[in-house]
This record gives sequence, structure tokens and C-alpha cells, in this order.
Amino acid sequence: MSTSVLGSYLPSLRTLFKWIASTLAVSLATGGTALYLLQTRLIYPANLPAGSRTNVPKPEDFGMPGEEIDLVSPDGVKIKAYVIRAGQGYEPSARPTVLLLHANAGNVGHRLPIAKVFWSKMGCNVVALSYRGRVLQGHYTDGPTRSYGRSEGSPNEKGIKLDAQTALDYVLSNSELEKTPIFLYGQSIGGAVAIHLASQNAQRVCGLIIENTFLSLPQLVPRILPFLAPFVPFLLHQIWPSDQAISTLPAEFPVLFLAGSRDELVEPSQMKGLWARCSSKVKEWREFPHGTHNDTCVQPHYFAHVATFISQHTDLADVNFSQHAPSQQTDPPAAQAAAASEPVSAHSTAPGSPSASSSSAASDGGSSSFEFIEASTEELRQQQEEADGLVGAGSLGPKEEAREVLHEAKSELRRQKL
Repeated sequence: MSTSVLGSYLPSLRTLFKWIASTLAVSLATGGTALYLLQTRLIYPANLPAGSRTNVPKPEDFGMPGEEIDLVSPDGVKIKAYVIRAGQGYEPSARPTVLLLHANAGNVGHRLPIAKVFWSKMGCNVVALSYRGRVLQGHYTDGPTRSYGRSEGSPNEKGIKLDAQTALDYVLSNSELEKTPIFLYGQSIGGAVAIHLASQNAQRVCGLIIENTFLSLPQLVPRILPFLAPFVPFLLHQIWPSDQAISTLPAEFPVLFLAGSRDELVEPSQMKGLWARCSSKVKEWREFPHGTHNDTCVQPHYFAHVATFISQHTDLADVNFSQHAPSQQTDPPAAQAAAASEPVSAHSTAPGSPSASSSSAASDGGSSSFEFIEASTEELRQQQEEADGLVGAGSLGPKEEAREVLHEAKSELRRQKL
């Protein structure tokens, strides 16, 4: 067959390049549109687990005397929070207060089993914030619903930061809670919220407790949604720069790092990166060898470490959860900390060191208080299922949500005739 005849069956180079270019353009435009216009859908998923936008568990569902309060952020958005005051013979004004900043997906009610451990096992006050939600209407909903429970508004980085500050300001202005030692507790994206809040209020709170959180979204999104990686540098407007914020903390500000070694969503190296960048010299690293992104909080000794941390950094004379810390794993995990070359003060426990990891070993036999706290692990597992939220509700970008967002992006491009 002659070259001229063969050429009649093949597209010209110009045609081929035009086809490739148009295909790439559509792919890039679809991904770019999804990331820029719909990234809040990807980052703050609203439909996991099922029913979480309308079914919000209450403190009384878990045997706690909680109060739902209304707060108004500086931009006028009305948000909700649960206030659970220390009971069982405790005076709320004489106990620590934990501001609970929950993980992504689901709603604040799904984290009430965690709040119950703080309340019933440690005698803490708990203020659990419901981030601003979003009214949704479309083919994938059954009418108007909201993510993050009954709060109003639309979730985004700027707004959630305002919500968190509003919740803290409430605690600092409440007659029963204003003088209590305040600790910020955040899981996953809640850890990013907590780090930001601590960086802005280091003189007003007593400590920071973070679990399985990330350096920043630009450093996380490419791993969660690889097809969006090319667009991250110039289209991602939700940043959460925790790596920068944590570096501004005062040297004597207490920070507790709780890391699951098997976290399949946020690579453990991200938590170690935060440790390396944390400017505090009063920081502790607790790593759980079997902890994944969603179940680290039910690993052995998790709450014992939290209780010790709160006790050690509380001025109240009667806040002693135990006189002995739980036994530690003597064989350090294989992964070494990113901060291994940094100097570690007497107050710090570096990642990868023997005292930094928790195993399933029993607590110190002389520590009845810790045994009391550890007894809550199985109860917490059961309440997770009852709340239909902790298991599977910590995802930062579920595939189902991503597929819906891409479908919407393609539809938008078709409407624009791109």
C-alpha cells in the first residue's frame, strides 16, 4: 500500500494533535472545574454516612445532660453546639473543658461517644461544635438538607475558622466555664481547625490534642484524589496550612500528637511532619501500631494518654486521673520520625522512640483510674455503631462524593458548551 493511500486512512498530524488537545482540554477543564468550583463538596463531604445530614444524635441519646446552644459567627451565620457540663458530683467550674472539633463527614452527633469518654471517665466539660452546614438541592438529595447537622451556612476554610473562634469565645465568656482549663481536641480536619485555633489563642487555652491530621490540603489532596494533582497549585483555594500555624506556637505550649501507624487516608508522615514543625518544646508523641484513620480513638491506652496529658497540664489541684502512666511498648516501630534530628527537650517524646508508642499491654496494675478509663474502649466501639458515625465518618474525600462532583463538573461544562 502506498504512502499516499495509507495517509488517506490516517488522520493528519494537525488533526491528531487537535484531537489530543481537545481531549486533554476537556479532561483538564473537567478536573479543574471540579476542583475550583466544587472543591468544598470534595473536602467537606455531606452524605457520609447515610442520613447524617438530617439525623443528628443528641447528648441524651448517650446518657449525658447536654444542652444545644445557638451561636452566631462574626459573618452572621448561625451555628449549633452541644454544651455538656461535668456532672456526677463535679462542679463544672472546677473541671477542665474540652472543645471538641470533629473529623470530616457525618456530624457532631456522631462524635458524642468520644465526648462521653471525656465527660464520664475524666469528669470534663465538653463543648462540641457543629461546623457551618450547607443547604443542598439537586438530583442527589431528597430536598434541602445540610451537612454538619443543623448549623446554617456553607462549609469552607474561612467560615469554619470563624465558627471555631466563636465556640471558644463562648467558653471564655460563660460564667461556669470561663476560668476552667481549656483544651482543644481535633481529629483529622478537626485537627487542622484545632491547630489554627491554638495558634490564634495560645495564651487563652491550656493545650492542644490532635489526631491523624495533615500538613496542609495541598500536600494531602494529590494523594486522596490523584487525578486532581495537576490543578492543586493554582486552583485549590481551601488550604488549611497547619504546617505553618503549628510553627507559631509558644515554646511552652503543650501539644499531644495521637497517630495511627496504619492510617490509610492521611499518611503517618504528615503527622510526623507536623511534629517536626511544631515549635513547642512541651510536646508528646503517642503512636498506635494498629490504628487506622477512623479507629485510632478506640486503640488501647488512647484515652489514658489523653487523660494523663490533661492532668499534667492542668493547674487544678484535684484533677488527677491516675498516679501511674500505662506501660509502654519497648520495641519502637520501624518508621522513624521526620524530626529525629531535632533536639528533644525533657518534656518531649519523639516519634519512633520507645516511650512514644502504645501497645495492647495492660495498664499499670496500680492504676485503677486508668483501668476505669480503658474500660470505655469496648463501650465506645458499641456506641460508634449506634451513632452510625465514627466508623467510616472520618473520610476527607469519599469516592461517592467525588463521582457526584465530577458528574456535576461535566454537566456544567456541557452547559457552557466547552
